[in-house]
Amino acid sequence: MQEFVGKVTKKPFGTGSKSEHDAVYLETKDGFFVLRRQGGNPFSDPQLDRLVGKTIRCQGEIANYNLIITGWTVLEGSAVPAARKSEGKTKEANEDGN
Repeated sequence: MQEFVGKVTKKPFGTGSKSEHDAVYLETKDGFFVLRRQGGNPFSDPQLDRLVGKTIRCQGEIANYNLIITGWTVLEGSAVPAARKSEGKTKEANEDGN
């Protein structure tokens, strides 16, 4: 299991294909990954939608262009870019989003 820190965004994925949809991404210092919860719906996940615009620390595995996560922490003060975030209060979340 790896740990990642980045900002959650939402933008088009698969434009022009049968799988075209707005996907939730994690923007990290190493690039963009389509964010998915282990066992979650790959096309629409309300728990991930609530993270859009926030900076998170998450645990997961990369599978092709997907980052499949098992848990995350929302970093308070998300306006600070993830790569420069060193301290701050956090809010814990598990795969149920609680």
